[in-house]
Amino acid sequence: VQVTGSGTVSDPYIISPSSDINLVSYTLNGQTTNKTYADLLKTNVVKNVTCKNGTTATWDNTDFSIKLKNIHTPDYCTIDFGNGYSVSLTATNGTVSPSNITVGYGGSASFTVTPNSGYILEIDSHTCGGTLSGSTYTISNVTSAKSCSITFKKATLYAKLLSDRGIATTNRTTFSAAFDSTDQVLYTAKEDNKTVYYFAGNATTNWVKFGKNENNQDLYWRIIRTNSDGSVRLLYHGTSTTATDAYIGKSAFNGSYNNIAYVSYMYGSLGSIPSARENTNNSTIKGVIDKWYKDNLNTNYGKYISTTAVYCNDRSTSDNTYFGARTRLDTNKTPSYDCSTTEDKFTVDSSTGNGKLTHPIALMTADEVSFAGGIWGNRNANAWYFRNAKEGTLTTSSSSTDASYSSTGSTWWWLLSPFYWYGSYAYVFYVYGSSVPGNLNRISVNGMYGVRPVISLKSCVIWAGGDGSSNNPYTIEETTSGC
Repeated sequence: VQVTGSGTVSDPYIISPSSDINLVSYTLNGQTTNKTYADLLKTNVVKNVTCKNGTTATWDNTDFSIKLKNIHTPDYCTIDFGNGYSVSLTATNGTVSPSNITVGYGGSASFTVTPNSGYILEIDSHTCGGTLSGSTYTISNVTSAKSCSITFKKATLYAKLLSDRGIATTNRTTFSAAFDSTDQVLYTAKEDNKTVYYFAGNATTNWVKFGKNENNQDLYWRIIRTNSDGSVRLLYHGTSTTATDAYIGKSAFNGSYNNIAYVSYMYGSLGSIPSARENTNNSTIKGVIDKWYKDNLNTNYGKYISTTAVYCNDRSTSDNTYFGARTRLDTNKTPSYDCSTTEDKFTVDSSTGNGKLTHPIALMTADEVSFAGGIWGNRNANAWYFRNAKEGTLTTSSSSTDASYSSTGSTWWWLLSPFYWYGSYAYVFYVYGSSVPGNLNRISVNGMYGVRPVISLKSCVIWAGGDGSSNNPYTIEETTSGC
């Protein structure tokens, strides 16, 4: 049917030819209306079409057309619209605006939704099959009245971290000097081509309280960064935020030092890096860390810890002397979270690494210290990995500091990254204590230094409380599944 006219009184809709059927008006509940025809289609529903001289007319919602039968010409027809379909939406753990929208047949209802504190803008469940885009929840193709509901997900620690801290407007690109900014933001980098977020400088909002030790004391941690699997990586900080003994004990990295293989967290046969990468023997320090994990975390807290997070013992070398981290941090000043060789990617789950770990725990890497604000051969007394929560202003380049500001007091502590093989001595990276605050350096593997374990909380771990400060550290919700 061809229709002309604009629908006004002076220019009514006319079905051609004019001598046959004429669509002369539209009404709303039998009354004239100021709404346009287009607006009525959006918010109202056609009740009926009546023709003055007896033509039978019906409205077809499938293509918004009028079907005619038993035609009597000439005839004059009127479309009468009724009220539209009411669509209401309620939110559990959030708010909705507006709460009710009226739409026409096949229309869409869009609501602005906001999660409550402690919840995130993701749907846990919903009843009407709508879609969420940003803060807009849309219910489409409405063909009847609906009463709908949505439930927001609880915030994960990962989501809460990003929400609380935000992303730095200017990302770091230079790593040739100690970094001591007090901006409480997250910086971005890449791991396996995925964006990860990290703390740097004098961060004071990366505290987590998680787990208890075998003496039933609370354990405190510092957030290093997020991982490519979405987990949140933590550095051990002992049983208080002001601890000066934030290590589980002292150990050699390896009891022997006179073979290139002893830069390894695990090693196979001695004599070469390819042989070392067989990863059949535990290093001395791995034995210490595994025992601590088994005694303190495994039974009650292991379910919260990622088995796919990678801990990189980067043994890449072009000359069998210097290893990858030394070249990146000393020569090029270009830290990286990537780990190029599968055999060096220590994991429990073999889908993301070598699958050689018994327990999902290891050490911080030298590259992670560099991203955090450290620099090879120089001090950083204000770097978060060096300091505890004791308040006070320190000079970044101080030659030494009061040990009460240091997480480990005067104790030096091990990192996971090999430095070099000097023909008869194997060296790895470590961090100084208060005598040379925050200094990133190297030492022979047979020394006795502090052991600060690193774990990664799963991406699905639920935030329970806290804002990341030392007085109110992040905590997680304890569940049966770990998520």
